[in-house]
Amino acid sequence: MRWFSEITSTNELRLEYKRLLMKHHPDNGGKVSDMQEINVEYDALFACIKAKREVDGHSSTHNENEENKAFKEVLNNIISYHMKIEVIGSWIWCFDCYAYKDRLKEIGFKFGAKKKAWCWHYGDYHRHHKTEISLDDIRAKYGSQKVTNEAKQHALN
Repeated sequence: MRWFSEITSTNELRLEYKRLLMKHHPDNGGKVSDMQEINVEYDALFACIKAKREVDGHSSTHNENEENKAFKEVLNNIISYHMKIEVIGSWIWCFDCYAYKDRLKEIGFKFGAKKKAWCWHYGDYHRHHKTEISLDDIRAKYGSQKVTNEAKQHALN
């Protein structure tokens, strides 16, 4: 594979896709043909990982293909916005983004008043605990990757 190497899980695949998207998206100065190759390779690798999980008996109860398409679509929609973007587990968080609040609402983001950020997650979310969990605790549990405006500019060069 040209774009993805040594990827073993859907989380790793999503993080690498996001990194490649920042660098090669046409809105960031990349080539359309490169993004098309990345998307084809992403879809093929995702299907392989999913098939392997099903063979190993680790199939999930929700439709990962739909979740995956939605995740890619949301990242493609917001990658050119001048705000801080962070992927924490399977959630996308946006900070310092007041100028884009209406667009984020249209895409399906919700505002977390206590965390002072907009977040997106595929499907419905039902809280499983009564106490408030800080973003730092969530980051520690699920891992995160931040994308700042400076990182976007660096990806363009």
